[in-house]
Amino acid sequence: MTQRALLKVGTMLLGTGLALAGTSYAQGPNAAPPPPPSVKVGQTAPDFTASYLKRADGKFSFPQVKLSDFRGQKNVVLAFFPAAFSPGCTNEMAKYQETSGQFNANNTVILGMSVDSTWANEAFADKLGVKFPILSDASHEISKSYGIYNERSLVANRTTFVIDKNGIVKTEFISQTDALDPNKALEACALLKEVK
Repeated sequence: MTQRALLKVGTMLLGTGLALAGTSYAQGPNAAPPPPPSVKVGQTAPDFTASYLKRADGKFSFPQVKLSDFRGQKNVVLAFFPAAFSPGCTNEMAKYQETSGQFNANNTVILGMSVDSTWANEAFADKLGVKFPILSDASHEISKSYGIYNERSLVANRTTFVIDKNGIVKTEFISQTDALDPNKALEACALLKEVK
């Protein structure tokens, strides 16, 4: 078996494991809701640098994204999700891809984020045809800095932050089980575009 075939099989097995882990994240209708993030609306979003895997012409690279690089230039939708390949996360990231042109038109960058490895996130993005970065928080440091790391499930709680071009959190959307609708974030970004 070639190295590429082994990588593909390994990534598929990893994706299956992550999807199963993601389904255990859903605690059912009687579970307590996740605690609110420690980062509140009106506060400066904690800066971070995170990587994603990019594949082009059979070569791999690990570009880094720094939140503060968008300061003064673009709004950011930072969408934390529990696990690549889980049904809700698949649905949510696919919808972000479908509406990515509208976010671009509203001067907004989409950044997906999970605690999965860069390799798992790249396979997930490739499966969905996602063109925006899906960043890895494998160390859990970023989700902890936003106050959304779930120590029990070992994932980031499903939370989306809309951050304006000044680095201020303008809106937060939280869900325990269901995929978040990107249209709510899109509406918030459309309003931010009007702010001079």
